[in-house]
Amino acid sequence: MLLDPHIHTKGISHCSQCYADQLIDICVRDGIDAIVLTNHYRHSYYQSDDKFPEWRQKYVDEYRITKKEGEKRGVKVFFGLEVTLDETPRIDYVIYGLTDTHIEKEMSLATLTQKELFEYCVAHNALLYQAHPYRNGTEPQDPRYMHGIEVNCHPVYNHNDKEKIITFANEHGLKLSCGSDYHGDTYKPHCGIYVPDSISDTVELAEFLRRPEQCELEIHDIIENWRSKHRPGDILTK
Repeated sequence: MLLDPHIHTKGISHCSQCYADQLIDICVRDGIDAIVLTNHYRHSYYQSDDKFPEWRQKYVDEYRITKKEGEKRGVKVFFGLEVTLDETPRIDYVIYGLTDTHIEKEMSLATLTQKELFEYCVAHNALLYQAHPYRNGTEPQDPRYMHGIEVNCHPVYNHNDKEKIITFANEHGLKLSCGSDYHGDTYKPHCGIYVPDSISDTVELAEFLRRPEQCELEIHDIIENWRSKHRPGDILTK
């Protein structure tokens, strides 16, 4: 099945224009069999430590809402996170393998360093990938403290930087992923990774990605100048 491992909903991610039901409809039309819901997880979203438990529960609840919508339409929805660390506010990491029930009882991950976040993932059998390196002038982070790196196909940035990302991954022995980073503000890029139909949750996904073999990628080459064809605020599938 084709799985999009980087995707957002409006219930948490402030920059998304898609509610859960809209997102699932769009994934069905795009031929996506499964997604990892990787809503933004950053300090600015909960602002203060005393507000974190309430926000954390809202984060988990949004996943559960989206999962139920997926079940109605035959789209598998797995739990994930896109974490922005306080120490590097322009760098994002996606995490696979941590469950919703685990996270709803856990401390804030945004306060960790990259090394600490990596060690946390290792201790909990999860995988840490850097999301969309080279976007807006950012660079790949320390390869010793991540499992993989992402080719990202978000159309607004006009280029997926696949050549540089694949080269970096090969040089450092990192896994490759490919995601749309879909927010509903562009057409839906048809992209993702191919995984067995039998995978049913984020733990099984992490186990599959941990294999020595590289999974097959579906990379979307971005259509430039898409903004000139659409009105602001459109929720777009193609």
